[in-house]
Order: sequence, then C-alpha cells, then structure tokens
Amino acid sequence: MSGHLQPLLKAAGGSLTGERLLEVRRAFEVADRWHSGQFRRDGSPYITHSVAVAVILAELGSDHEMLCAALLHDVSADAASREEAFGEPISNLLRGMRKLDSAQRRPPDWPASTDERVLMLKLADRLHNQRTIRGLPEARQRVNSQENLDVVAPVARRLGLTEVEAELRRLAMANLSGLGGAQACFGVITAGAIMLPADVRGRWLEEWLGELLALPGGRARLTFVFWLMAGMPRMALTLRRRDALGRRGGGGAAAAGRAVVRCLRWVVRSDLRTWALLTPLLAWLVLDAAAERLADAVVIAITVPPVLVAAVRAIRARLGGGDGRG
Repeated sequence: MSGHLQPLLKAAGGSLTGERLLEVRRAFEVADRWHSGQFRRDGSPYITHSVAVAVILAELGSDHEMLCAALLHDVSADAASREEAFGEPISNLLRGMRKLDSAQRRPPDWPASTDERVLMLKLADRLHNQRTIRGLPEARQRVNSQENLDVVAPVARRLGLTEVEAELRRLAMANLSGLGGAQACFGVITAGAIMLPADVRGRWLEEWLGELLALPGGRARLTFVFWLMAGMPRMALTLRRRDALGRRGGGGAAAAGRAVVRCLRWVVRSDLRTWALLTPLLAWLVLDAAAERLADAVVIAITVPPVLVAAVRAIRARLGGGDGRG
C-alpha cells in the first residue's frame, strides 16, 4: 500500500476498521491506478490531492463513504462501473460532485439546492485547492479566490463549518492581496484590525481588501492605509461601545469607552511602548512573507515602517497622546 494513504489513515484514527477500512483502501487503489502518471502544477503526484481532500473530511468527522468519494472524486466518469462497485451512496456523492463541477449542469441555486454531503465534499475540494492555488495562472487564482469568498465560504458558514469558512476566507484574501501587489498594505490593515471586535473583523477586512485592490497604485494604497489606520482606534471604540450597549443595555459602556481611550493614549504617548507592540507584528509580517517570497518580505520591511510611523502620529494627534517622548 502506497505511503500516500498514511495521512488519511492517521486522520481517521480508529473510525476505520473492518469492512470500512477495506473499502477505503480499495477506493484509494482505484484512484491511485487512475491517476498514475498524473501530476499537479506544483509537480506533486495527483493522488496527493485526492488524499488531502479525504483528510480534510476525516478531520471533520465524516464517514467512510465520504472518504471513499473524496478519494474517487477526480476519477473520470468513464470509470462508472468501478464506482458502482462501491454502492449507491458513494455513486450518488460522485454524481453530485460532477454536477457541481460542470458549468452546464450546475443549477444556479446550487449552494441551497445541493445535498449537504455533496456540499461538504465540494468544500473540502475547494479548501485544498485554495491551499495549493499558487500553481494556477494569476487570472484563474483571482477568479477562484473571489468565488471562494463570495459563494463557497458562505456555504461553509451555513453548514456550521466555521473553521473551514475562516480558513477559506483567510487564504482567499491573502491570495487576492498578493495578486494585487497590495500584500504589504493589507498586512498592515490586518494587524491594525486586531483592535476591532472579532465577530465583525472578517467582514471589514473583506471590504477593505476590495477597496485596496481597486486602487490604481502604490501611492493611493499607502494613502488609503494611512487614513484607515488613523481612524482605526475611533472605529474600534465605536464598534465596541455599540457591542457593549447591545449586551448590557448601555450600562458601563461610557466608562469602558473612556478606559479604551486612556489605554490607547498611554500606549501612543511613548515611542518605546508603541514600538514594543508594533515591532513583533512587523516582524511577523516580514517572516510570513519571506516564507512565500523573499521579495515580498523586502517590500514590507521597506514600505511598512514609514506607514506605521505616520499612522501613529495621526493617532497621537487625534487622541492628544503627546509627542512620543513620554
């Protein structure tokens, strides 16, 4: 048995025993033979994608039928006789998956009308494709990432798969920001958005990413980031005050707001305190970018610090935080 199957067996743990384990192994053998000699754009054997989709489903607690369908989901429809040997439930999953993959056969309301098990299979396939999207042409990357944000991630949310939704959104937004040449700017915005309440942060980041990508060039993006960072504390305060009013009917909201302002003023009053907080974030941005492309890390290291300095000065001016020597 190929070592490619081991990640799935490990992810499934003790849920695969007896006939279920034999059926999963048989599905892997069929897929492995079918994909023999096929490679993904990154050079890896194609069977690794099928196994990775099955691993995602195993980590979500899916049964052996879903795992078999994941292993077989890219096997050609010409192999229908082999699929039928796995039983009607698995054949139905594969037929549903092929229907979603066909632009001619896919219904316009597929996110709502498709069986939930087929949707889970599709989500796992899209998640792994988004994880490995760098091998595609940039135009295709942009289309797929945007569709994952607009259509696929909401499906994951409706099914209660919040971790899948969060990862899809994070990977798609990061990919789009990189394609638009705006990765450094979006990294600064993402760091600043930590001030916002967690339940609304993702929605605002999506909106800002769209605005960032629509801007014509680097100067316009830096200006956008500057004013956005300058207004971030006030926005965070407003959102948190509104959240506090909703939870407590307004009791203590004003005091909480004043406490936040005092804390921010105390931080930005001193360069030492300000950069003690910002330097780890900047280092993280540089290291994270360097893991993908060294050129992106250099751009971040050169362009982001001046933007942060300007943003801190603007925040000081708004909060009355002094000149940074305190």
